[in-house]
Amino acid sequence: MRAPFTKACQTASTFFVLCLLNTPLLATEVSPTSLQLYQANYSATFNGIPIEAERQLVKLEHGYRLETSASNLIGKVQETERLHLNLEGAIIIDGYTSKRSFFGSKRKEQLVIDHEHNKAIYTRKNKRRETELHPNYFGPISYQIQLRRDLAKANTPLEYTVISHGKIKHYQFERLGEEIITTGLGDINAEKIRRVRDKQERETIFWMAKKYDYLPVKVWQREEDGESYEMLLKSLTLGDRE
Repeated sequence: MRAPFTKACQTASTFFVLCLLNTPLLATEVSPTSLQLYQANYSATFNGIPIEAERQLVKLEHGYRLETSASNLIGKVQETERLHLNLEGAIIIDGYTSKRSFFGSKRKEQLVIDHEHNKAIYTRKNKRRETELHPNYFGPISYQIQLRRDLAKANTPLEYTVISHGKIKHYQFERLGEEIITTGLGDINAEKIRRVRDKQERETIFWMAKKYDYLPVKVWQREEDGESYEMLLKSLTLGDRE
């Protein structure tokens, strides 16, 4: 059985904190081929255990690097995805790495993108999966860019094809209305959305702030065993648009 913190950090890093990739604050006023740099910090609890989570978007010479982390005194999860936008503003994944360290035990996963041969190659220890790469495929983190863009368009389906652990998965979300959420930045009006799952025992809900181009300000998840996790935006620093 995984330790509670292990479960919490994996949840925070692989799903919750994955929501923070920034798109233009006012999409109607800026080019869709540029992203705004930022750093966001979240406080979280998992059955009373405090966790700190961070996400930042960094400009590279060609494209961007998105970094996420969730940590406590006994462990840390860190994920990095490289990506760029084509001339039409579409998201192109360039690679992904996940590193986990708990009680001295370490694990690393990689997704290598071969654009020349249209392949995505996943590796973890001796495991290797090769997947054909299609233009509409997103990485474990980068699909969130399109989710946030689509939230700005009424009645747009929130459905995405994602390469996760070397497998092709389909994510779907539904809109649940608006709510006021109290955060470290004050009260923020947010759109509430839920991940659609086959198994109803596990539930994930996001509150996305229109003020910050649908940045997640709160996330709540209930696990299949009844345990719950919650994270809340603590601080946000916005950088230059690159």
